[in-house]
Amino acid sequence: MLQNSTQILRVNSLINLQMYAPVLNSLRQRDWKALIELFDREDSDEIEADINNNLHLRTPEPCWEDDPFDFLREFL
Repeated sequence: MLQNSTQILRVNSLINLQMYAPVLNSLRQRDWKALIELFDREDSDEIEADINNNLHLRTPEPCWEDDPFDFLREFL
């Protein structure tokens, strides 16, 4: 009996999950205006360069020469 109730609960939760999904709406005119104002800047190239510079500092270079199984040599 408990197994059937958990199965029903799972089905009901899946159905409810699908029923309460938000409806997709197109952007309103005021939304387009806000996006244009946000991204239409004179210093966008400088911002992009700053972001790229910071991302390059945080991304390590891949070590192609390193053997990924080198740590196993002491055990073999």
